[in-house]
Amino acid sequence: MPKRKQEYFYLLPKEEMAMKVLWDTEEALSASEIAERIPNRTWPATSIQSILRGLEEKKAIKIDSITRLGKSFGRLFRPLLSADDFAAMQFLRYYQNGKSDCYSVFKSILKNIDAEKEEVIEALQALLDEYKK
Repeated sequence: MPKRKQEYFYLLPKEEMAMKVLWDTEEALSASEIAERIPNRTWPATSIQSILRGLEEKKAIKIDSITRLGKSFGRLFRPLLSADDFAAMQFLRYYQNGKSDCYSVFKSILKNIDAEKEEVIEALQALLDEYKK
């Protein structure tokens, strides 16, 4: 079954902070856990609820489950797309507007990779071989 095409969307800075927390963990997290894990957060933790609502509307996250949190029940969240998929989405959104020369971006990325040249070439060749199948 082909993968459903993700709609393009931007992340506001606070949304991106919340997504980074979710991308960096395997487990589903509550709103308060997400807020607590945002490094150098300068805004009130209560703002996280509206941030998560925005991410739900964008279909960036989903409610994984509802569980007991202290004396009440709360929702646990998971991302619906990976950080890599989000980065690819941004790349594709930029190049879908009639810009066909994406090779310059590939060249720029490769120029800035901190790895041995042969290692990168082998990894790219493996990806190309897999893509051909």
